[in-house]
Amino acid sequence: MPEGERTYQVTAIALNVRESPSITARAIGFLHKDDVVDYISTSGDGYWLKITNESLEGWASHKYLTQVQDFEEGEEDKFPWLAIATAERGIKEFPGNGDNPRIVEYLQSTSLDAPYNANDEAPWCSAFVNWCVERSGYEGTDSAWARSWLNWGKETSRPVRGCIVVFKRELQSGHVGFYIGKTGSKISVLGGNQSDEVNESKYPASTLLGYRLPG
Repeated sequence: MPEGERTYQVTAIALNVRESPSITARAIGFLHKDDVVDYISTSGDGYWLKITNESLEGWASHKYLTQVQDFEEGEEDKFPWLAIATAERGIKEFPGNGDNPRIVEYLQSTSLDAPYNANDEAPWCSAFVNWCVERSGYEGTDSAWARSWLNWGKETSRPVRGCIVVFKRELQSGHVGFYIGKTGSKISVLGGNQSDEVNESKYPASTLLGYRLPG
């Protein structure tokens, strides 16, 4: 993988980011546990990594950063649905009365009744996850209800890229997708029905209901 494309995840509860690669350098901010950052360079002694995210750029100790493996290095073998979901990026609802047949296919992978299972304006985030999981050879929930995934597989408090992540939305509603990473108070999600399409979007960590792994 080209050096500039490396990403790292924070393993410490709080990790100082410094303006230069030295323990005596001024701390310009800090990162939270499980934050994901992009790699820029390594200090001459190999101890410090220069990293960046949306709001911060500086140096942090390599001891509290673990490299996130990319798809080409085997992540798709761990969660095969992630490569399937990635290939669907850009699928979006048709404007007006038309219905995107691909989204209808997602919906019909669930037990959702007609006519909603043929309408791309029906909530389809759970249908997208179900379709991807089933196409990868796993059993889904067969439900178009996002919170159904809270009963799938097993719960984990340590999210891994590609695991399923569920959020609350209003009293009983929710959203579900595939976990990509966390930066500060935002969780990056690859999912469907995100601004009416399949894309990567960020959701507040305060709305998190849980992470799920295959059981």
